[in-house]
Amino acid sequence: MTNLSDYELQRLEKIKRNEKRLAELGLDKAKQTLKRSATAAKKPSRKKKNRAAAAKVASPPQRSSRRLKRQPVLFEPLMDDEIIRKIDSSSSSKKVARTTKFRCEIPMDLKSSPLSEKEKDLINKKMEEDFLGKFEDYLTEVDELSTQNKRNVIRQITKLHTGEGITYESKAYGWPEGCYFMKGKVIGPTDDIIHLMEIAQTCEDDWGQDHGNGWLLRHPLKKLYMFQQYHLR
Repeated sequence: MTNLSDYELQRLEKIKRNEKRLAELGLDKAKQTLKRSATAAKKPSRKKKNRAAAAKVASPPQRSSRRLKRQPVLFEPLMDDEIIRKIDSSSSSKKVARTTKFRCEIPMDLKSSPLSEKEKDLINKKMEEDFLGKFEDYLTEVDELSTQNKRNVIRQITKLHTGEGITYESKAYGWPEGCYFMKGKVIGPTDDIIHLMEIAQTCEDDWGQDHGNGWLLRHPLKKLYMFQQYHLR
């Protein structure tokens, strides 16, 4: 027999007395039942394990393309300039991938670059009396922009083409009342756009700088120039 210390012998005697007392009270079976319940509680449910595994294997929801489904793109109603600039400002940190099938450098050393009559005739023929429609197609198929930026550019160019002109509507930085860029003049793809960009910069210098990341005048005119050069080439 293994030599046990006095403490261990006393402990064994105490356990025997407790078990004898439980047996006399009929509680020894209840003790075994409790042990089995505790052991079962520790084992994870097979059903739960299978459910967790299924959740890991489940594939993410598939993205769908309206263009591939040949469904029209949904556009929100046009908003005023101040709201658009707030949206651009809040989303400026999010970089959107864009592609372009046409690139051309804007000459920075020129103040003016008028088209010849032959070039004007060529562009007018290509426009087929639908300049704004052709311009939107260009921004969709050739020089792709995000939906919001494309809407901004088309909106500003439409103002210029209809003779409405463009003003800077902003509570903090807006231009003085009655100050418009090219109000009363119909601007199109045959105009001297480099010269228009010079005038636009003068307007900002005199009336207030654009705090909307260039979407007031600079970017729309740049896109109009690239559209013009695309059809010339």
